[in-house]
Amino acid sequence: MTTEATAPVFVNRRRAFIAMLIMVPLGGAATDIYIPSMPAMAHFFGSGQFSIQATLLLFMAGYGIGQILAGPLTDSLGRRLPILFTTCLFVIASIGIALAPPLWVVLLLRAAQGILAACSAVGARAIVADCYEGDERIKAANWMTIAWATGPILSPALGGYLQDWFGWTASFWFLAGWGTLVVLVAAFLLPETRRISLRQPLGDAFAVYRNMVFDRVYVPTALGMACLISVMYGFEVLAPFYIQTNLHHSPIFYGHLQLVLGALWLAGNFFNRLVSTKVRVRHTIAVAAGTSLLISLAMLALDLSGVFSVAALVVPSGVIYFLMATIWPNGYSKCLARFAQAGGSANALVSGLFIIVSAGFTAGASLLQSPSAWPLWALYIFVTAATLIFFTVFLRKEFDYTVK
Repeated sequence: MTTEATAPVFVNRRRAFIAMLIMVPLGGAATDIYIPSMPAMAHFFGSGQFSIQATLLLFMAGYGIGQILAGPLTDSLGRRLPILFTTCLFVIASIGIALAPPLWVVLLLRAAQGILAACSAVGARAIVADCYEGDERIKAANWMTIAWATGPILSPALGGYLQDWFGWTASFWFLAGWGTLVVLVAAFLLPETRRISLRQPLGDAFAVYRNMVFDRVYVPTALGMACLISVMYGFEVLAPFYIQTNLHHSPIFYGHLQLVLGALWLAGNFFNRLVSTKVRVRHTIAVAAGTSLLISLAMLALDLSGVFSVAALVVPSGVIYFLMATIWPNGYSKCLARFAQAGGSANALVSGLFIIVSAGFTAGASLLQSPSAWPLWALYIFVTAATLIFFTVFLRKEFDYTVK
């Protein structure tokens, strides 16, 4: 039976779902669209490689911390107004970077962009928990993951063309435009999906984190997801310099490679939908993470023996992208289901943790400067092994099922 408290959610669910699909990719686009421009930015600012990589690492740190703060905020105040306000500020920060200030200002604005994009992302993703239950929630979460993936899939290719045609600032002008679209969607299309009966004082909303931190499933799942997403972030931070600086290819070429990798990530998500109804989830995870670990070990050995080329970098990375993406929806839906009554905080903490942890892993790999890709393969060995341990040892019973 539909009550007065739930009626607005279900009556406007279609509008909310469409708005979510438009808003969710912004965070991924803000992360990835300018990646083909990294070598050009290093030349423009006359800086070292790590200083430019730090623009991404600081965004990721802000994005992770911002999501942890935004979860209780959106659970307490609702989804719509925080999305609207923070995205307006995101547009201003994007314009500030596009005006090409000194590098230290760019670094600060990238950190601010991360924090602001986080609030929009958390509010948008929480719509799934607000509007759907049971099997419908799993399906909606999968579509949300696919929508999020379009950001990192499409934006690097677009960024390569923008770099070639207009220079590195063009990507940030584009982000300002996309942010403006999100503002309009939040203002005129998105209904408020957080029921008033579920809202609570901000202090109480933050207190929910204590239960999550001590939950025997939630945190290990989040850490496992942090390890597997490091496959994507590690490539995005390290590969632009390998491919463009060391192997002398263009930004457009790199953008196309990233498009292929993003498509493989998306294909892995779709493949998970097919196999999850027939194969135990634990078995899928074990095969995907175990195979990725073996590939990473083999590629490290080949790289150290002198095998370094675009094909040797991208082909095995693409296989690993696909395999690790088959794990992703299972972990995400598990975390949301553990605390469905606090959907904003549940998706915020897991997202914040996996971004902060993966940023730390990637920063460590970035410090291992090398003209070949062995730091990337060393990172992949560590994170694929950790993924295997978290999901098949600590969480074995939680994923020992098939989705009906």
